Amino acid sequence: MTEENEGFFKKFHESINNELDEVTKNNFANLESNSKRVSYLCSLPIIKKYDITDDVVKCKTGGEFPVNKSLSKALQLKDAGNQWVQKGDWVKALVFYSQSMMHMPEKETEELSIVFANRSAALNHLQQYEEALADIKKCLSLGYPRHLRYKVYERKARSLLALKRNRESIVAFQDTISALDEATKLEKEKRTKMRTDAKIMLEILNKGLVLAGNPSDPEPLNKIPPKPKLAGKHNSKFPAASEAITIDTDDVKGRYATATRDISAGEVLLIEKAHSGVLLAEFSKTHCQNCFLKCPISLPCPKCPNVIFCSDKCLETALKSYHGYECQILPLIWKSGCSITCQIALRMITQNKKDYFLSISNDLKPQLGAYKTEDYRNIYNLTTHEEKRCKQDFLHRTEMVVFLIKVLELTGYFDGKPRTKPIEMVELNSMAVNEKYQGDVELIGGYLLRNLQVLQFNAHEVFELQVPKPKVDKNIIKHDGKSVFLAGAVFPTLALFNHSCEPGVVRYFYGSHIVVRAVKNIKKGEEVCENYGPIFTTVPKEKRQMELKDRYWFDCECIPCKENWPLYDEMTENYMRFKCDSDNPCPNVVAVPYDCTEFMIQCGLCQQYTNILKGLKSLQDTEMLYRLGRAAMDEGKYGEAVKKFTEVLKLYDATLAPPYKSYYDCVQDLRRCLLSMGNYSII
Repeated sequence: MTEENEGFFKKFHESINNELDEVTKNNFANLESNSKRVSYLCSLPIIKKYDITDDVVKCKTGGEFPVNKSLSKALQLKDAGNQWVQKGDWVKALVFYSQSMMHMPEKETEELSIVFANRSAALNHLQQYEEALADIKKCLSLGYPRHLRYKVYERKARSLLALKRNRESIVAFQDTISALDEATKLEKEKRTKMRTDAKIMLEILNKGLVLAGNPSDPEPLNKIPPKPKLAGKHNSKFPAASEAITIDTDDVKGRYATATRDISAGEVLLIEKAHSGVLLAEFSKTHCQNCFLKCPISLPCPKCPNVIFCSDKCLETALKSYHGYECQILPLIWKSGCSITCQIALRMITQNKKDYFLSISNDLKPQLGAYKTEDYRNIYNLTTHEEKRCKQDFLHRTEMVVFLIKVLELTGYFDGKPRTKPIEMVELNSMAVNEKYQGDVELIGGYLLRNLQVLQFNAHEVFELQVPKPKVDKNIIKHDGKSVFLAGAVFPTLALFNHSCEPGVVRYFYGSHIVVRAVKNIKKGEEVCENYGPIFTTVPKEKRQMELKDRYWFDCECIPCKENWPLYDEMTENYMRFKCDSDNPCPNVVAVPYDCTEFMIQCGLCQQYTNILKGLKSLQDTEMLYRLGRAAMDEGKYGEAVKKFTEVLKLYDATLAPPYKSYYDCVQDLRRCLLSMGNYSII
């Protein structure tokens, strides 16, 4: 990868490291707090004089800096959309109109209103009537030219008619007639015809309403799928989690989740909104910056051409918090080449005002009340392994914080509100921060450095399934879709779950919420584990242990690791693993060959006998149920498939002990069905 594409932070890091003498490095190594580390590095002359302007100019990725919108580019894209309209390709027209909006300067309200009107026409032709109505509402609010308004009112009336919202359609046709009085540039004959057509429609609609008994209009369609619900009540201490789990603590495991009752496969155990999350740069123009959903019918940021939003709600949320500050610096962040965890560390700051961090600075210990996702202190107290870090680790992370502190200064964050004046390139010729912000450098810099350490072990990937377009009148088949990494986020309750190479849960995403569901039956008192990466069925023990030690700094002691369970391909089907049927609980597995002719088999541990005939009878329905589950899954009927697979697992668990192939076939298919209930996009 060339220097122009890999980002300038690598050069910054190497340059600073090469210039630091041993005395300075030793002084840094002796510092004992994050705030002091950041403050010390920021005070060094080699940092203050460092100029990144040339590196920013050379970097060809990450968008244009300084940030600005271009009227000429917006009009060019609008014209391209118009050309596709003339060719009858409304899909391509829709794409170009959306791109035009992104580049349209905020002050060009009339031009923007025209693009919204044009896009509403494309949506109307594509029979996306609710979306067309939203664009019509937007174009009118922006001051769409009065002599053209008859067009959008008539389009609004037709869209409402298609949605059977006849009462609203009557009002829109009346508005059409009124707007025709101002259509001064429309030929008289066309104006007369449109007025006549609108009056005819009004007469038909009014008669229809009377004959139907004046019914109310149907409610607007809600295309947002219902939010998943927890099974049972919420945990009072950890409200994002079900009462079926609690968080325990010991000296070896730290904090971890355990089952407070028997948990059935398929149960929803946790639904949590991200404390903070960041979309990857490559998806910034296809997915909502705030909730990470794909949005082909997007809303632009009014001030920058770099991000989009799926709704007014997401746009408003972003502008009132993090994007108000990040709007002008996103290209700098992207051009730096910093990782997604660095970007989350920054957003954990920008989503709250400086006053919030000042207010909690003297009370950072874990709070006694409910464990709230939005409380930064719950993030602050997650694992950092600070005591295990070497000075080079601290130095590298602190150098990143120096850069983030500088861009925060440029955004106006330390002044308590986003700056309105554009950031100029000349402001990057020094990494020095104004002396009046020294207290902010220590406070916010300390938090940033802590964030980088926390996120190393506690961040999660946010993904969606990309699935093929379904055949006509067929369900969308999602389980064979490709899982695509979209964003990074931190979920403070989920971060308390430990790892197992045989996880008891699967996680998927509903917007920026994470949903955690059981993929196997879990007994009361057992630990509820997720998975940090390697699974025992596909990755050898030595490799799993090495990956986890390198990435998360712990030695895995899950059951598959301790008992050295075989890979899936190495599992033998020559015998069945019966659970000991002793009157007293016995953990032993009774291995029974398939050709065994005896029905009572003695346990080698407790010496009692297990009746395998009883077990075989309970298993006789599993093959049929599994096939029914697979058939439902292949038709995209995932709710039905989940019911069948959970029945199979219940029968398996009553008789047999894993690991064995048929058990993990069922677990894997259940997992694929549950993943299919999360975020997806059609490609």
